[in-house]
Amino acid sequence: MKPYIVAIFNQKGGISKTTTSTNLAVCLAAFGKSVVVIDLDSQGDSTKSLGIDPKIKQGIYDLFIGHVPVADVIVPTGFEGVRVLPSTYSLAGIELKLSEMQNSQRTLSTILAHTDLECDYVVVDCPPALGILPINALASAHAVIIPVTATPYANDGLLRTLPSIKYVQEGLNKNLLLQGVLFTIHDKTKTTRKINELIRSRLGGTVYKAEIPRDNMVIEAATSRLPVCVYAPKSAAAQAHLDFTEEFIDRHVAIAAKAGETIGGRLPRDKAMARLFAWQTSNASSMAPVTDERLRQKESQLDRMLYGDRAWGERWHLAVIHFFIDNRLSLAAFLLVMLIGLIALVGAGFEGVRRLAGLVGLV
Repeated sequence: MKPYIVAIFNQKGGISKTTTSTNLAVCLAAFGKSVVVIDLDSQGDSTKSLGIDPKIKQGIYDLFIGHVPVADVIVPTGFEGVRVLPSTYSLAGIELKLSEMQNSQRTLSTILAHTDLECDYVVVDCPPALGILPINALASAHAVIIPVTATPYANDGLLRTLPSIKYVQEGLNKNLLLQGVLFTIHDKTKTTRKINELIRSRLGGTVYKAEIPRDNMVIEAATSRLPVCVYAPKSAAAQAHLDFTEEFIDRHVAIAAKAGETIGGRLPRDKAMARLFAWQTSNASSMAPVTDERLRQKESQLDRMLYGDRAWGERWHLAVIHFFIDNRLSLAAFLLVMLIGLIALVGAGFEGVRRLAGLVGLV
């Protein structure tokens, strides 16, 4: 059985590639599919989020340099149907190693072509930037999904990512399909809505209907090293990931039908939810309460990823803009006070001029 390989890729960091990868994998398993996650990010966040210690001795690095077979590296997880080809800390040095190898851009393609992973899907979590590892992922994949946040800065990453995908399509993988663009960390603000509408108008049906909301449960889940769909199956983010997974499977079914292939159906949503709750129960020991301080640290980290390490004045300016976008009554009151103040200032100015003219005998 040849699996459907999908790469999760965006050249910008901090837009939930890992969250998308791990939750897609676990939700696919909840719907009755078998999945292998390939963690190509040297930080190993997908590996950790699926309960695997990145300090293990062997991982994807060892596969790339040809030291071990896949069977010795692949690791089961606590979620039935999900296995991982894990990242290890040594993966940080893979760029130099691969540069010494022939046909290094197709290393992963060669590994997967000669391995029967016995699964329905392979989900590849890519690091940001167009390096040798993302190129390997895109060269081996049937499809790519681009997570994107509806902020001006993250939108720049989308505009850089699309040409990179085209580059791989024209050279290394002519069959690579852009399966969709997924909005993540989504806020319901006027600014977000405008950017959302702009991207949808440009990319049309390529953008998924499902949108992953900004949800503190995602932060808590990451702190507990669990996908949010397992940590809190009823949360807004978990339900949105289930919506996205259903849409992803439906798109794959349509793609396969055009090629004359048939894809097996998925379990009903209620059964998928039952599986998620069962995994939540079995991982209850990992779900330690999150302290306010740890939550604030995670929220601060998320803000830095979204808006960058900007100067204090720039961050204050953005904070004021977003406050008034979210609190329109406050904006109206502020403008009214400013108008009254301006009228009072102008009136005081005229009165001052009149008195000065009286003193010098002009009136």
